Amino acid sequence: MSRLMRPPYIDPTTGIAYDTDKGDYEGYLTKQSMWLRDWRRRFFILKGSRLFFAKTPYETPHGMIDLSRCTTVKSADLKAHKKHSFEISTPETTYLLYADDEKSKDDWIGS
Repeated sequence: MSRLMRPPYIDPTTGIAYDTDKGDYEGYLTKQSMWLRDWRRRFFILKGSRLFFAKTPYETPHGMIDLSRCTTVKSADLKAHKKHSFEISTPETTYLLYADDEKSKDDWIGS
């Protein structure tokens, strides 16, 4: 039986296609949306220094965080008003995310 392959992420600015199949670490996190500020559960794929996110495990990812440009990754329970939350900051923006439990949060931060 063949395994489903995840489509690549296409960077909307550069047109570069990034392979997102067989990530180094994968799983669900909840991310605060950039525009509406509501919380949305997304499937995250860590591959190398890039963190991709999609609605489901096998949909085309619709976003990417370049962790090589990351300035900080730290707990953010107070800032996000959510348990098990953390932030990823880049020069351009700060992403707020939370995991289902503390172990999952620690696993993501450590990955």
